[in-house]
Amino acid sequence: MDPAGRNIASTVVTELSGSALRKYMLRAVGSSRYRDLIGYELAATFCRNFPGAAGILLRRLVYRHLLGACGKGSHFFDNVVIRCPKRLFVGAGTVVDHGAFFDIKSDRAKVELGNRCQITNGVLFETGYEGEVRLGDGVYVGAYTILNGHGGLEIGDNSLIGGHCHLVAGNHIFADPDRPIQEQGFLSKGIVIEEDVWLGGGVTVLDGVRVGKGSVVSAGAVVTRSVEPYSVVAGIPARRMRGRV
Repeated sequence: MDPAGRNIASTVVTELSGSALRKYMLRAVGSSRYRDLIGYELAATFCRNFPGAAGILLRRLVYRHLLGACGKGSHFFDNVVIRCPKRLFVGAGTVVDHGAFFDIKSDRAKVELGNRCQITNGVLFETGYEGEVRLGDGVYVGAYTILNGHGGLEIGDNSLIGGHCHLVAGNHIFADPDRPIQEQGFLSKGIVIEEDVWLGGGVTVLDGVRVGKGSVVSAGAVVTRSVEPYSVVAGIPARRMRGRV
């Protein structure tokens, strides 16, 4: 996490140069090589939605070669979308459930999942063009949570992230009223969730926040500033209610 923040220029796929095919390759495949395109398309066509246990086994075999790393005993359920797959690194024993979406936007971004993580259905990993999302070992992420790592997002070992949470490591710059906000870039400090943290359902964590080890954030809270270790916080904005020790 960078306390001062860093400016990240706005980039969208329509600004990439070249043909529609080249834009697709850079944005989805993460490579300009046709060999990588063929491998990506074959995996998407024949592996992504193959049902049942046979599909899990097929993806385990194929993803060893498709991903940046795919640890022993890890497996993916059906309908998981992976963009720039060489920038996804998955540890041993990790389970990725139905409908998860790894929106890794370029070969300068990445997602790392530790060992024995559980990613439930519909979770969105969104890196921006230069960011990263990194999960430690034994992390649980609940359904339909959004993990946005524009400025870097780190979640420590054995943390629990409830369903429908939104962790957003970046803010749009809007200082110039004469320019569209989407053209003014981002200011990103990053987010750190330390180990053994529990975020209840529907929690929002904003950029620049560190949630200390062993803390509990009550459901629906909006965390706008850092949380001391072993705290229980609640509310909008979140405030410390008591300590755990």
